[in-house]
Amino acid sequence: MSAADIDAVDEVTGRYVTVDVGGVEHRVYFEENGPEDGIPLLCQHTAGCNNQEWREVLRDEEITDEFRVIAYDLPYHGKSAPPTSQEWWEEDYSMTGEEFAERIVAIADALELEDPIYMGCSMGGNVSLELADWYPERFRAIIGLEAGAHSPGFYIDWLDHPEVNTTEVNAYSCWGLMAPQGPEHARRETMYHYEQGANGVFKGDLYYYSVDHDYRDKLGDIDASETPLYAINGEYDYLTTPEDARDIAEGVGEGATAMEMADIGHFPMSENPTLFNAYLKEILADVTGERDEALPDTITPEDVGVEVEKVKAGAVSEEAD
Repeated sequence: MSAADIDAVDEVTGRYVTVDVGGVEHRVYFEENGPEDGIPLLCQHTAGCNNQEWREVLRDEEITDEFRVIAYDLPYHGKSAPPTSQEWWEEDYSMTGEEFAERIVAIADALELEDPIYMGCSMGGNVSLELADWYPERFRAIIGLEAGAHSPGFYIDWLDHPEVNTTEVNAYSCWGLMAPQGPEHARRETMYHYEQGANGVFKGDLYYYSVDHDYRDKLGDIDASETPLYAINGEYDYLTTPEDARDIAEGVGEGATAMEMADIGHFPMSENPTLFNAYLKEILADVTGERDEALPDTITPEDVGVEVEKVKAGAVSEEAD
């Protein structure tokens, strides 16, 4: 093997961990990068998807210099196999907020993470409220991307129907949720991830997202004074808008921060990784106290030195080469 071959090997590593959730053992797949003694950054994917969405966060050398980034596949998603001790095929998959939060905490416990930062997107952003309410002591900070207190209307029967090509429908339902400023290859890859889910899992996740999760009247129950809560939503996200993030912060009060991400949509980490990673570094600097000023109400590409059109054009140029 040549030196060039060695350099081509990615530093991101993938492994499995056995996770006990309510007395049931799950074999959970996760990928990680960063120093073993770095601040753990635990990343939850969107509904019906998997940890591939976090690939460019895992590969960002500036982030992984300080943070141990861990992106897992929730049970029943991606490479995380269903439990062998249950006849899971006998009933439809459907997830509640209690089950969701319990699985996240169980994964953090199984990995023996000390004082981690939680970061999740979409359904993973919504569950930031349950985590902040029920398990605040387990986390250093909780970051909800594309988060809402209530997101009804997406638990739809034909998302798991024998006469519907659900993998294609699920993928294309994501297209309009992404900002046009993102490189097309990244937006297409986001759709590609959605074509890989098992039948019924996306719909089952959306039971939590649109039916079980409703914190509109419970935001005041969350005490974010010790564990800060961030609600960070993209300008182009029409499911959970920047205004939804502001409503969360206002309802929670002390310790809660809302911020709008300009020029980005519902899948920030995968639809435009360069821009999102630049935004994320500002959020993480706020968590660690390295940022001198409070986060702005709206953060823009100019604020973080990213030229969106060059990022988009650069991706096209690289593909042409």
